[in-house]
Amino acid sequence: MFLKSLALLVSTACFLAAAPLTFEGTRGPGKGKHIVFIANDHEYRSEESCPLIAKILAKHHGFRCTVLFGVDEAGFIKAGAELVPDMEVLKDADLLVFFTRFMNLPDEQADDLVAYFERGGPAVGIRTSTHCFNGQKGKWAKLNFNHEGEDYRGGLGEQIFGNTWHKGRGQSHYGSNHKMGARVTGLASAKGHPILTGVGPIHAYSGAYKSQPPAGATPLLEVQVLNTFGPSDDIHTESPVVNAGWTRDSYIAPSGTKKSARIVYTSFGASEDLLDGDGRRFMVNSCLWSLGMEDQINAGLNVNIVGGYKPSPYTTGALFRSGVKPTDLADWDSQIMPADSKFGGLDNPTKFMSSRIDRALQPRPELTAHLEKNHPGFDRRNYRPQARKKSKK
Repeated sequence: MFLKSLALLVSTACFLAAAPLTFEGTRGPGKGKHIVFIANDHEYRSEESCPLIAKILAKHHGFRCTVLFGVDEAGFIKAGAELVPDMEVLKDADLLVFFTRFMNLPDEQADDLVAYFERGGPAVGIRTSTHCFNGQKGKWAKLNFNHEGEDYRGGLGEQIFGNTWHKGRGQSHYGSNHKMGARVTGLASAKGHPILTGVGPIHAYSGAYKSQPPAGATPLLEVQVLNTFGPSDDIHTESPVVNAGWTRDSYIAPSGTKKSARIVYTSFGASEDLLDGDGRRFMVNSCLWSLGMEDQINAGLNVNIVGGYKPSPYTTGALFRSGVKPTDLADWDSQIMPADSKFGGLDNPTKFMSSRIDRALQPRPELTAHLEKNHPGFDRRNYRPQARKKSKK
């Protein structure tokens, strides 16, 4: 705990001169409202999804949007980092958009997050936020996804968003990642819900989770696994449709107190998923509804991408964009992620990581071509199973 606190102090000193990434809207229904995004997952590129949505809400709809990232000690964005600077901005947040996975934060930063929920703040949870903490020690160990104590069963994910990573009572993978995409659609029973206004079928490259809506929730979305990675009508008939999202009107804060607040959760939202305009529309509508601004939702809301957007493939430990600081994304015209940033995790990978990289490259031939052109020394053959077998001899 001492070392972790010391790391926090050292890192905080590095950030004293820097402000968090904030997009200031000037006109629109969101003028005067502050939305805070926390982007810190290991796999699905929340560091790309969150600034994309934030820019849309700020530029087109007038919100002030602050994006907090997991970062390393030098201030570079790091997926799944143990440091998320500037959490104190949650004190004046009107809404939290939460896209995290298996976090393990210093107590001082967890304190700010807990305080937000203790005051009953609304939230939109994306994909892995149901299993947002893992390995948290000390006073906030109850936030962990696998906490089985009756004081806060399933941790922050289950108590706030309604599920945790638990095959029996929560979530599990459904279909094969990087092989099977999925089609997300609104439920017939939710037709007329403001969040689904103008939202058509969404293609999720991230595939499906098998989720179980909590008691009292309003189911919104369902997901069908496909036999293809990209959009198609080739349905995986062995995988029946399952739930993919819901709303709640209350949650249990870490103190054990029930709070009345609007919650939206969806199991899609990886950065590649938001290439789909209907996916972006669902996110924008969810934010408006969570803020009690459903009267501002209409089928023609502008959800166009602001600046450039070139999402990275999802995987853990590799193919993330390296050497990027939050300030590199600050301009309206800036690309997410910068065109000159390199893909990380490709040098001297372990056998396990080579397998992950191979799985990510197989359905993305255009990515292989990009790497061969822009990353000196990259050789696709080094990541093929047969190459790894030969090198073992």
